[in-house]
Amino acid sequence: MSPGRTKRILFACIACLAALVAVVMLERQRTGLTVETLQLADSPVTVWRQATGGTGPLVVVAHGYAGSRQMMQPIAISLARAGFVVAAFDFYGHGRNDRPMAADITSLDGATAQLVDQTIAITQAGRSLPGVTGPTALVGHSMATDIVIRAAERMDDVAGVVAISMYSDAVDPQSPERLLVVSGAWEGRLREVALDRVRQVDPDADEGETVTSEGVARRAVAAPRVGHVGVLYSPTTLRETRDWIATAMQRPVSGAPASVSPWLALLLASIVAIAWPLAGLLGPVAPARSLGGRTAFVAVTAPVVPALAAATILPAGALGLSAFGSLAAFFGVWGGVQLIVLWWSGWRPSALHLPGIALLLLWGLALFAPALDRYGAAFVPTGTRLPVMVLLGLGTIPFCLADALIARASGWLAWLGLRLLPIVTLFAAMLITPRLGVAFTVLPVLVLFWLVYGLAGRWVRARTGPETSGLALGLILAWALAASTPLVAV
Repeated sequence: MSPGRTKRILFACIACLAALVAVVMLERQRTGLTVETLQLADSPVTVWRQATGGTGPLVVVAHGYAGSRQMMQPIAISLARAGFVVAAFDFYGHGRNDRPMAADITSLDGATAQLVDQTIAITQAGRSLPGVTGPTALVGHSMATDIVIRAAERMDDVAGVVAISMYSDAVDPQSPERLLVVSGAWEGRLREVALDRVRQVDPDADEGETVTSEGVARRAVAAPRVGHVGVLYSPTTLRETRDWIATAMQRPVSGAPASVSPWLALLLASIVAIAWPLAGLLGPVAPARSLGGRTAFVAVTAPVVPALAAATILPAGALGLSAFGSLAAFFGVWGGVQLIVLWWSGWRPSALHLPGIALLLLWGLALFAPALDRYGAAFVPTGTRLPVMVLLGLGTIPFCLADALIARASGWLAWLGLRLLPIVTLFAAMLITPRLGVAFTVLPVLVLFWLVYGLAGRWVRARTGPETSGLALGLILAWALAASTPLVAV
């Protein structure tokens, strides 16, 4: 056996062992709990509670824009361990919820009113669940902070509200009566907002202090070393949320906070690492053709104006949903222009390597995607998202095919342009076309796609050719965008 083969086998064993350890530790977080998926008020809801079957107060947990129930797992687990019945749900247009959000996401009479009504309906349905007793608490992150605060104003028997990464104009000196605001230490502006709302009760209040006045209680806390997403996993967030709600319910504090982030990071990193030895099964590294500096420059820059025009001039809607038509057009025109340049330069497609396509798709969609979907964020397209994926694929396949061809045959400057120019151009399109802006989450998803799937695609591409990896990555990008982009009505 060659030294290279031995090294790959050893590497694969270590990566598989690390992934197994991570799965075991993530599943251990659920020990002693029951997890049930229900439909409450026509919305998908995951109910977490202690397996002993005891009674407890209801806590409704709501995610932020482009989030899902899965992103709120650390909070749900921590509260369920403390004896609460936790109902985490998907907002309209998010996760497994196929009903689109209202089109006007900035109007109090648009999506905000729709999502407030949804939250109230789920809370009322949750109060009828077996074993639910006493008052209710609401927890929201980012976009959901405004939603849960407005929902609490319209409901009776809400003992407390927790707003994580809060921005809301609905807070006044009297309402909500008990409000905890948790911000990430790196969220400077949101920390200022949180402190301003606490100082409505006590002008001298500071972070980390609980202030009260005439039955109103407020507290603002900064979770150290985290930002807008990491705050959901911070031990400070989990502990403060648990303690605030327990105190509001007049219950003893119990149950250890969940520990998800280190094991989730280890699991996803291990799965990415596994792709390297798997790619080695496809054969030796093949020599790469040089594209030439001038051709590479033209291929990288030529799509900017046509793709920007396609995204901003063509109708933004498709399938009754906002933004997806523009996204498909943007990616399709970008990749199409680049393929024309490559054809003009003499490129002709090579035969596809079917085992390479199968390996990349199985690794990406049957291994990485389900792991992220179970433990981190909704990442499996279902229902309405399936035709959305087909539509997006019409654009993402030529986009990724051209990207793989240029990246394989060019230097690092061309590679840098391949990564920066599409993001900058798409961002500009979103500024020009407000309706396209509802899909701004495409930008971070595209970055993560390149970091994770792009790395695995590079390993496969080196052994099978850019056509093979480009086709597979185009399908995976359509999957990723369809699974994660909110469904907003036209």
